[in-house]
Amino acid sequence: MRVTIAATGIILALLLGYAASCIVRPFRDCWLCDGKGHHRSKRNRKLSRPCRWCGASGKRLRLGRRAWNKAREKYRAA
Repeated sequence: MRVTIAATGIILALLLGYAASCIVRPFRDCWLCDGKGHHRSKRNRKLSRPCRWCGASGKRLRLGRRAWNKAREKYRAA
């Protein structure tokens, strides 16, 4: 019984920590261009093109923040 309570507490603390980090820093570096906004093609290393995942901004909205925005959108629509 104590193990279950401890595990629940640890999981809850991790989730609250992630939620707090999504509030403080909602954007993260793009995984494809490493936050540069452009990435080099695999065939020709000199050619650089805008990143299609981040729209050449270098930043992407984090998964937790996207979920929060979607939930807030549904709440306001109801």
